This record gives sequence, C-alpha cells and structure tokens, in this order.
Amino acid sequence: MKKSSLALFGLSACVLVVGLIAADTKKAAPAPTAPVAEKQQKLVRVSTLKTVEANQEFQTNVQKMQAQRQAAVELNTAFEKETNAAKKKELKAKVDEALAALNSNNQAMMKAYGFSLDRNYTLVIETAHIYMLVSDEEAAKIEKEQPAAAPKK
Repeated sequence: MKKSSLALFGLSACVLVVGLIAADTKKAAPAPTAPVAEKQQKLVRVSTLKTVEANQEFQTNVQKMQAQRQAAVELNTAFEKETNAAKKKELKAKVDEALAALNSNNQAMMKAYGFSLDRNYTLVIETAHIYMLVSDEEAAKIEKEQPAAAPKK
C-alpha cells in the first residue's frame, strides 16, 4: 500500500485530535458512577475536497497542525517540569507563542474547511480511483477491454 493511501486511511481512522492543551493536565476527571446517556449525533458535511491536490493540501495542513499541537504539548510539559525561574519564563513565552500560532492556524482551517482541532471528524471517501503502472501496450489493451464509463452527474 502506498504511503499516500496509508496517510489517507490513517487520517480517516484517527478521527482527529482532541481540544487544545488543558490548563491543568495533572488533575484527572473523576470517573462517572452511573452511565451517562449520550445525545444522538449525526455526521454533517462541512467541506468537500474536489481535487487530488485539494485533498493532499488538506492532509498536509492537518498534519502540520497536529505537529504544532504536539510541539505545544511538549513545550507545556517542559514548562511544568522546569524549576529554574528564568528558564520557566522563557518556556512560558514559547508555549504562548506556540499556542497563538496554533490558534491562528486553527481559525484559518475553520474558514477554509470548516475544520477545527477541538472537534472530531470523519473523512468519508466517496470516490476512489485505483491506478497501476503499465506499458503503453498494456494500457491500450486494458482501455480496449474496459467499457467507456459515462460521466456521473
């Protein structure tokens, strides 16, 4: 399987990230004592990627944002562990800068695709094209054997 296919399936399988960094990651929420009834949810289309290039650009942007988020999480962890006041102040500035960049990119993704890191998404593949490398002779034979496909409306 090609890396691009793996990335596409990985993207759809991930159902993409949770919210931004929590203010205090050390406190865990208490486990609920009784099952909580979940509200019925449905999928709503927020964007359509009409070309291969648009799909690749979207995937690249999501990967960049996930990397930015991971870097911000790591900076925040380093900030929380730091004991030196000067280094802690420097790390705090880096955390704030990373979060500002992440929030800015998150807003841009929201405008462009209806996508935000604080929501879960599912990528639905509605059409897939499968290609293989062949010689000119093989291509001619395959194209001759396949019925002419009428364009879908």
